[in-house]
Amino acid sequence: MVKRLLVLLVAFSFCLVHASTAFAAATIIIDKSTNKLHYYQDEVLLKTFPVATGKSPSLTPEGNFTVVIKLVNPYYARGGIAGGSPQNPLGYRWLGLSVGGGGIYGIHGTNNPASIGTYASAGCIRMYNQDVNWLFDHTPLGTPVQIIRSGATRVPTPPKPKPLPVTVALGGKNIDIKVPVGTSPDGSPLLPLRPIFEALDYAIGWDDASHTIHITKGNEYINVACTSGRVTTRQSVFVCPELKLAQGAAHAPISFWQRVLPKTQINWDAGQRRVTFNEKTIMEKPFPGTSAPGEAVLQTP
Repeated sequence: MVKRLLVLLVAFSFCLVHASTAFAAATIIIDKSTNKLHYYQDEVLLKTFPVATGKSPSLTPEGNFTVVIKLVNPYYARGGIAGGSPQNPLGYRWLGLSVGGGGIYGIHGTNNPASIGTYASAGCIRMYNQDVNWLFDHTPLGTPVQIIRSGATRVPTPPKPKPLPVTVALGGKNIDIKVPVGTSPDGSPLLPLRPIFEALDYAIGWDDASHTIHITKGNEYINVACTSGRVTTRQSVFVCPELKLAQGAAHAPISFWQRVLPKTQINWDAGQRRVTFNEKTIMEKPFPGTSAPGEAVLQTP
């Protein structure tokens, strides 16, 4: 159902995002011809759910998208209905898709279970509330979602380029990544958290209950919520939608590293396939009446 969640970002601040138990590669395929949602893990079909899609074929977009935001008890802006209300047509869970920025098209619950299996929405994908609860808990941010009509030509998935090795240089230490798990839109690789933080002398721990990575060094701390992508440091709080869980480990884009390590200069050399971490040099300003190297001090009468 197409709906502009005008307060989506505000709602995000107040909604609890549940932890996910899915660390394997998840994929969702929604077939508008059958109104079925198929959930795959590691290319194996795990679950199939009935859904409702757009009242007309053009309302629910077709193509390849990703899950970019997850909300518990989303606020329904069009009707001014609070999250968690039994009258809320979004139900109790929202998985926002990249088409429309996460707040226009989504997979969500419903207050009208009789509509499931029919063409009833204004563009979104409706599910039974118990079904979307399961999907929410097993779908990390970044999960690919393909929407197709099996009676029409299948939307082709672009071929994945063969990953090339990457070297991470941290002072005198090198970490060789033979097969990166993914790339950012600019082509830079996603980098594994544990070996890099450990090479930088950070302690790294795991909270299984909240699926959060805790990283510490002295009075510095970095907390990474693996389901929501929410990152908390001493300096800032932000969401990293490109955070990826693969092979039992978390991987993050270079933009993540630049934000959590503000005192470190991080550069990506695409030609050399090399990421360098160097401590930033802080230039001290000269005291009044003194000069920096190569400068003259002018004394005025």
